[in-house]
Amino acid sequence: MIAGAIADAIRQSKKGRLAAVSSRRIETARRFLAERPGTAAVEGIDALLGRADVEAVYVATPTVAKEEIVLAAIAAGKHVLADKPLADRVSALRMVEAAAARNVAFMDATHFVHHPRTAAIKAASEEKIGPARSLHTQLYVTLDDPSNIRFDPKQEPMTAIGDLAWYSMRAIVEYLRPAGKIAKVVTAAERDAKSGGILRAAGLIAFESGEVSTWDIGYTTGTIIQELHLLGTKGVIRMDDFVLDWSNSFAFKNPAVKAGYFHRTGKQTRNEETFVPAPATNAQQVEMIDALCDLAAAGDNARRGEHAAATLKTMEYLDAVWAAG
Repeated sequence: MIAGAIADAIRQSKKGRLAAVSSRRIETARRFLAERPGTAAVEGIDALLGRADVEAVYVATPTVAKEEIVLAAIAAGKHVLADKPLADRVSALRMVEAAAARNVAFMDATHFVHHPRTAAIKAASEEKIGPARSLHTQLYVTLDDPSNIRFDPKQEPMTAIGDLAWYSMRAIVEYLRPAGKIAKVVTAAERDAKSGGILRAAGLIAFESGEVSTWDIGYTTGTIIQELHLLGTKGVIRMDDFVLDWSNSFAFKNPAVKAGYFHRTGKQTRNEETFVPAPATNAQQVEMIDALCDLAAAGDNARRGEHAAATLKTMEYLDAVWAAG
């Protein structure tokens, strides 16, 4: 499903083109492309990497297979967009360093980072709420199919933590931006009795510089929840769609719900909080594809380094959360 959303985003992008799709079985690739004409179906990663018309590769495999494919793509001189999560920070570092050595771009596929709202909040938070001190995120999706890969620790070792807490950790990187190292981590997890995979988890991650983030994720609420509260010394910024905006993401397309965030300060009540619009020309996954194309074309090592640093920091926090569970 996610691979399909990104394939469609590539087709919608004005800077990228969906050239080919690879699967271990050619029938699977052809079936994937049944409603996406004009794209080649190929069998195996070598056939994909050998194509001259492929300049960048999006890797949407299970986590256990991801690093091998990413490194092969980098060795072939291809730019890489790797879906989250990665196996751990050590694995992520190998990919980042390989990409830098080969002079290609490496980016993780976290969509919300590329929504204009993210940049708008980062630019305005100091003025609106003062120094950010606390961050609370809550992300739940409905998932009750035991055959889904997200329940399988053999393919997705971190299960729900890798799938969902990744976004909470990335929100720390983007919005809380702690100055110090991790000081304390607490994780409480509920596991599936059959698979042992994590169904639901919550926790706290605190930093030596004083910032604290609490997070709560899982598959068990029967509805979608994606709340974020960023607390500073003089106010709060909040969103109820911090991962996939209600207005125009691959999962939701309701233009009546405007993209943006809420701001409250002083003794303002719920009716007095301010909505700050942050519209996007394209869906955030399309913006992500455009950003990758720009990163690849420009050869901007400083900008590539910023993306790599965000990936590594996200994975560092996720590793800590996982270890504490």
